[in-house]
Amino acid sequence: MKRVYVHRLADWYDLYMDGANEALLASFAEVVSEGSRAEPFGEDELIQRMKGANIILSLNGMGTKEITENVLKKTGTVELICISHWWEQFADAEKNTGIRVIEGSNCNTVAVAEWTVCAALMGIRKLSGFDAKLKAGSVWCEPRRTVGLLCESTVGLVALGRIGRYVAKYMRSLGARVIACDKLATEKDAAELDIELAGMDDVFKKSDVISLHLPVLPSTKGLIGAEHFAKIKDGAVFINSSRAAVYDENALVAELQKGRFDAYLDVFSVEPLPLDHPFRRMTNVLITPHLAGDNIAMFRRCGREAILTIKEYCETGRIVDRKFMFP
Repeated sequence: MKRVYVHRLADWYDLYMDGANEALLASFAEVVSEGSRAEPFGEDELIQRMKGANIILSLNGMGTKEITENVLKKTGTVELICISHWWEQFADAEKNTGIRVIEGSNCNTVAVAEWTVCAALMGIRKLSGFDAKLKAGSVWCEPRRTVGLLCESTVGLVALGRIGRYVAKYMRSLGARVIACDKLATEKDAAELDIELAGMDDVFKKSDVISLHLPVLPSTKGLIGAEHFAKIKDGAVFINSSRAAVYDENALVAELQKGRFDAYLDVFSVEPLPLDHPFRRMTNVLITPHLAGDNIAMFRRCGREAILTIKEYCETGRIVDRKFMFP
């Protein structure tokens, strides 16, 4: 049996590793686990704990900096590092040590993409608005036949990274037309996703639903400003499940205060969202507390998929990277 070292994650451990996941891993591998241990190891102690390990199961990025390249080299037996929840740890390990580093689960990406699709459907069908009107005493919420259909809508995506690609597939499967702006995307990418590439201005002007999927980089911080928000159609839906740093939040507040379109936001420039923030009082804004990719089912599935990835490697030698594996 291969020996699998499960790296410590303090109180995060139980999120990923319930009894079922622990039993699954133990069914095919010899397991060395730190469980919910919080204290860091010294280098010599860590090397001793990892002695004979063939595989590292990294549940996420918490604490993995202690598994240095020197530790990996001195351990000497590690063949594979399988990550269940990608936080870009071990980024240089494969290049510098020759140890294969793969992503064993893609469920966090799936979770954020699901939240985005949910927001788009709620926004296009104006469910929050009807709920508020009914609770305020309206009988039939007239005029009631002003909402649209996602399958008759144009969805505009800003960036086609991991989550953006998933959202594109989900939206296309529901019949929406999808346009996207991404300087790195090619016509081949567009053909594979069955979408159209467009410029940023066209995404903001022509879309019924606009969804942001930008990472925070020096080139993307503050990229979107008042001039972009002013181009959004009346009645459109603006969604952000990436990071608030990619736009001017004050400019977004100012445009939303005009009541022209709705916003579904999971991330904010200050978190937790201050109690006096305008978003908390705006009827055309639905807010959630940075939970698009954070729920117990996601953690459990991340753990399970990574274990199944390791199981396949142990039994067949095949290494499957699930980074873009559509469920």
